[in-house]
Amino acid sequence: MFAVALLLTVAGSVLYHLSIKQVPAAINPFFSLAVSYALALAMCLVGMWWLPAGQRGVAALNWSSLGVALGIVGVEIGYLLAYRTGWNLGYAGFSSNVLSTAMLLPLGWWLFHEQPSPGRVAGMALSLAGLWLMLRFR
Repeated sequence: MFAVALLLTVAGSVLYHLSIKQVPAAINPFFSLAVSYALALAMCLVGMWWLPAGQRGVAALNWSSLGVALGIVGVEIGYLLAYRTGWNLGYAGFSSNVLSTAMLLPLGWWLFHEQPSPGRVAGMALSLAGLWLMLRFR
């Protein structure tokens, strides 16, 4: 299941970046996102019947739904504006992911007691070095 989830995430991310880079510059970015969210809502409503397990009541939710919503809007507007200012596909996605991971590693340790292994720290250092190289020699 891990491989399927990873492949779905990668495919979704590639489709997302290819699509959001093509949003017309003349359109209001929030209008574009509102239409995209309406389509995503329709797909999620269908998905609830395709994968029926789990509670569906609002009472079962917590603050995390608001956090996810704020995160989604921040990511969407951030990428849309980055692409409108001329960022390349590889730079924007890689930069965002490396910097997010650099923040998430210590937060995972602090908030959820996830142990940072030497391999994870070395991988993060390599990722940051790769980011520096990509941005330095573009």
